[in-house]
Amino acid sequence: MSDDAIITAFAEARRSEVHLAELPEPAPPAMDRAFRLQQAVTAALGWEQCGWKIGCTSLRAQKALNADGPFPGTMFAHRVFRSGDHVPTIPSNKRVVEPEVAFVMAKSLPPRGTPYAPDDVLSAVAAVHAAIEVVNPRTPRGFADPVPWFVVDGGLNDSIVLGPAVKPLAADAYARLAARVSWNGREMQGGVGSNALGGGDLALTWLANHLTAHGAGLKEGDIITTGVITEFFSASIGDRIEASFEGLGEVALRF
Repeated sequence: MSDDAIITAFAEARRSEVHLAELPEPAPPAMDRAFRLQQAVTAALGWEQCGWKIGCTSLRAQKALNADGPFPGTMFAHRVFRSGDHVPTIPSNKRVVEPEVAFVMAKSLPPRGTPYAPDDVLSAVAAVHAAIEVVNPRTPRGFADPVPWFVVDGGLNDSIVLGPAVKPLAADAYARLAARVSWNGREMQGGVGSNALGGGDLALTWLANHLTAHGAGLKEGDIITTGVITEFFSASIGDRIEASFEGLGEVALRF
């Protein structure tokens, strides 16, 4: 299938919320091509991109999706919600909830010839949030499909729910940050920040350098969510999910 046909298929699946009936090609694309297709799908949608998600930053998520490492995804402004909001969904969606640490950028980090260090990246951060990402694959077999198709599919992002903004933490705090999550009042397995590539600051640095390698960059105002650090699970319509993060506060949503 041509790249144009792949772009059209994924854009329509995202727009209509109807899963693809089959994958466009028998073999998954190389990751570089998958990222180019992702960017083209974003352009085809015409939606305002408000930032990025980083998928599979934890070993648990990598094992669940059979991923070798992290990958980037897109987030859109009309799917950003605040703590306590009702998140619109439809019955066929997966609604996998992932408590994460999110950053908002104070200044841009454009492509450059040398890699960004964590200190460079943290100095460009305006605020940090407790967050819950909602994940929903549009591929035929969902999480059983090959990872490069997840990249084309915007990193599987559906929406992001943000808690209150707080000032950036000390660099050494992100790895130690503890989080708890409950599902309809039932306590689920919590986690620590180091589960996401060693800490949210390191995950954010990974993304800055990944984008640089592809001629892109982080922009002022971008929201970046850095990967699940607790147990993740698929919720149902009517469910309420609450998460609390040491030093960041609480975030909650209802479907």
